[in-house]
Amino acid sequence: MIRKLKTNWQAIALTVVVIISLVLSWIIWTNPFPYEGARHENFSNSQSQQFTPQSMGDVYLPTKAIQTGKDGRQNQLFSQKANLVLSVKKQLQGWKLGRTSIVKRDNSDVYLSYLRRRNSLMLTYPDEIPSSVFNETFSQAIDTARVGQINHIVIPLNGQREIYLLSDHRYGVYQVRVSKGSTSKVKRLLAPMKKIPVDHKIINGTAVMMYPRSFELPVIGYQITSQNIDNLSASLMSTSQHTTITANRSGNETIYTDGTNKRLIYNRSIGTMKYENYLSKDDRESTSLIYPHFYTKLTKIGIPLDNIRYDSASAHGRRLTYRSYVNGFPIFNNNEYGEVTMESTSGGNERYWMSLYSLQVPLPINHQNVKLPSSTEVINQLHATNRLKDVNNLRLGYAWKTENKNHRTVKLVPTYFVKYRGHWVEYTYLEK
Repeated sequence: MIRKLKTNWQAIALTVVVIISLVLSWIIWTNPFPYEGARHENFSNSQSQQFTPQSMGDVYLPTKAIQTGKDGRQNQLFSQKANLVLSVKKQLQGWKLGRTSIVKRDNSDVYLSYLRRRNSLMLTYPDEIPSSVFNETFSQAIDTARVGQINHIVIPLNGQREIYLLSDHRYGVYQVRVSKGSTSKVKRLLAPMKKIPVDHKIINGTAVMMYPRSFELPVIGYQITSQNIDNLSASLMSTSQHTTITANRSGNETIYTDGTNKRLIYNRSIGTMKYENYLSKDDRESTSLIYPHFYTKLTKIGIPLDNIRYDSASAHGRRLTYRSYVNGFPIFNNNEYGEVTMESTSGGNERYWMSLYSLQVPLPINHQNVKLPSSTEVINQLHATNRLKDVNNLRLGYAWKTENKNHRTVKLVPTYFVKYRGHWVEYTYLEK
């Protein structure tokens, strides 16, 4: 027996390799999801550079997926292993959307019925986006003159040949015909997802998603990377003219100038920066092109975009905020780590606010779950503190907790956040 093994060891080894290869191939081909961790980045000690840059459509993706069953029960879907919204996006890019028509406007009851439409999947943006961005994201050509802004995409799962685009502004409901496309693959993507019960309501004229029961979410660990401020300042201050960049220290701040119209203020103590570029009014970007304009700026700066998503628009659509997301939930930090705000004023000035720190790769962490109360309990607690009157929004997300002074690892802890007097804070902060 041993003699036969020695004689045929090469054939046996080849057979083992082939079997292992077939097993690995089967695992890869039968997994329908693109893992978020599959996009790797190349990091050095001084500078980070993206290996696979996010497309504009990836940065402006919806962030929440809501499944409504035939019985009307709604659940937010999420997974630590799979990016469901990205997978659905790839399916919809193969569809062909046709004629668009208005179903209803200015009727909150009808609007709520579409937010709760039975047997459907709804993809929700954290804030409104122009229909032109929807077209770019999903490779479509819907009528942008008819549909202005979009907050939700409702996909019926019963074989109907249309989808619905919803706009919170004036409770707009638009029907879009589907001339090519099937929901069969979309439905298969939903099966392995984890679920959190949710419900939609119209509160004080605003469409709000509520969490009617308590639930649990995991604590997540991440290693983070830090951009080099000298490389970042050179990228932002570079110009076709031959100018010299100067750096002057003042307390915790270093101020970079190029002698013309650009300035960068870097706070060394917390790793954040503000960039200003004073343009003429004629050189400012038009409001309709702000979204692609800022995406282009993000890619040129070199910020790692793997976890970055569009989060909100303000100042009449001329200020956009981008935020780090994990498993479809936004991440908040007191120092605004993992956040980028970009503004183009009507007068022509362009300003960016950002930090040097970005999420890099997930870290193994002891399995921990945090039990969170229902959103009704949170609202009642805020009402008891007499601060509810200064709160105008509530979201479920993750708090960025620095694990050490070197900012090399962070713990992401699930909790509720409220917008209190214009700033996002943990709801427990208002109980103090």
